[in-house]
Amino acid sequence: MDEIFTFLFGTKAGFAVLFFAAVIITAIVAFLLERRTSKLYVDRGPKQGDEDDDWTL
Repeated sequence: MDEIFTFLFGTKAGFAVLFFAAVIITAIVAFLLERRTSKLYVDRGPKQGDEDDDWTL
């Protein structure tokens, strides 16, 4: 187990493995959260003509 930590935190290649693993994990989490959000807030399509904001200052 000590060899693994020495490789990951003590060498440039190990640091690269940690960096790319973090990037991949972040991308997976972002993808899953985006899917969950898109299911929660369904796209209602384009606005109809009567839904436009007609207010002025």
